[in-house]
Amino acid sequence: MGDCKLADGGTLFLDEIGELPLDTQVKILRVLQEQEFEPIGSSRTIGVDIRIIAATNRDLEIAIREMRFRQDLFIGSMSFL
Repeated sequence: MGDCKLADGGTLFLDEIGELPLDTQVKILRVLQEQEFEPIGSSRTIGVDIRIIAATNRDLEIAIREMRFRQDLFIGSMSFL
């Protein structure tokens, strides 16, 4: 069972979010915006009710300029504060 499903109804802590590959960042953005995800190896969508707390030691504004972090994820995560 994946971390998102296990965290359903609770909180998921993502340490070093600034280190995640861009394709994974897209998936996290979808969970934030749509509150749903597709498990690995499945084509069905699962809805979740989770809160995400993320941490990083990277300067994400620099990572955005260097195209290593998605600006929409940065803005999207800030809108939930």
